Amino acid sequence: MRAQGWPGLAVVAVCTGIAIACGIFVLLSANQQALAVVVAVVVLALAQLFLAIMNWATATSHEEALHAFIEQRRRADDERNANFVANDSFEREVSDLKRRSLRTEKDLQEIRQASSDQFLQLTARYEAAAANNARHIEEQPSVSAATQTPKEQLNFLLQPIIDLTTNETAHYRARFSMSAPTGGEIDFEKLILNADRGGLRASLDVHVIHQAIPLLRRLRAKSPAMKMFLPVGTATLMSDQAIALISATLAEAADVATGVVLELNHASLGRMSEAGIAGLAKIARSGAVLAVADAAIAGLDLAALRKLGVKFIAIDAGSIYSGYTIASTWQEFAQVARGLQFQIMITDINNPTQAAASAQIARLVTGTYFAPARRVKVNAGASRRSSATVAA
Repeated sequence: MRAQGWPGLAVVAVCTGIAIACGIFVLLSANQQALAVVVAVVVLALAQLFLAIMNWATATSHEEALHAFIEQRRRADDERNANFVANDSFEREVSDLKRRSLRTEKDLQEIRQASSDQFLQLTARYEAAAANNARHIEEQPSVSAATQTPKEQLNFLLQPIIDLTTNETAHYRARFSMSAPTGGEIDFEKLILNADRGGLRASLDVHVIHQAIPLLRRLRAKSPAMKMFLPVGTATLMSDQAIALISATLAEAADVATGVVLELNHASLGRMSEAGIAGLAKIARSGAVLAVADAAIAGLDLAALRKLGVKFIAIDAGSIYSGYTIASTWQEFAQVARGLQFQIMITDINNPTQAAASAQIARLVTGTYFAPARRVKVNAGASRRSSATVAA
């Protein structure tokens, strides 16, 4: 029963007690009427006690309800304040993220523009210096090689490709860098990235192939089966002008054209358009051999590559060795590839563990563990008087 019904119950109890006491008083004899008075007093006392208990219970119930209401209100206020703080913090974070995103995009644009400008400046300076140097050589053929070297120049680096069956250099993998005016050097990876970003990859690849032919001719004079792996970008294969220049260069160098291996990155091959594939086919008809570098098992159509004229598949050493053992899928892939007459090459071998693992997959290997890339002497292939040796 709720506390609100207790006062009525107390009144009924008191009235009932008084009525009972009056009835007993009337019915009893005179000498027993004192007992009725005692009963009435006891009933009234019990009623008073009942009323006191009822009042205490009612007060306690009201106090608990008040405390519960206050606590509920406090929790609601805390939750509202927490939501307000969270929403305000979230809005600040979103606003800050937007500002940082805009700043990051702006920074990236500035970096791309700076890289493009730097590459353009260095390329222009190198070409001017190379032209001046060529005229200087014609006028003074006895000048030393150190005097002929321009401050800004494209440096050839050749990395030996070792045949594990003979432990001798079978081919060379060409890399290049560019000397900066300050004496620093832009390495191969950064140079290629800048050329791709600046839209100069086709010009760079054509220039490298043109410069590599005389050097390859001198190398093959000593080792007729030697090949030189030259990197080529997707933009080059999609440029009709670049394809025409490369084809013309290979046609003029028909005696060594079969020693040229144009190396295309596997990731770029997957993004190649029909124009790029047509460019590959034209180069293949010119006598050059094609290679796929940084190859992965996924998405590599060996039958299609064979039709395009691809002969070499280069795999990064880090992808075949997980740190514990060689993935069985690579061994199966190598077996199938060799069955289709592809030659497998493992690149970027940097330690004995990778070398041991690579020996189970391929016989052609390259990397700093076997021999670092060495810079070719300036103008090594420019004339018959120049040496085709590689600087140690």
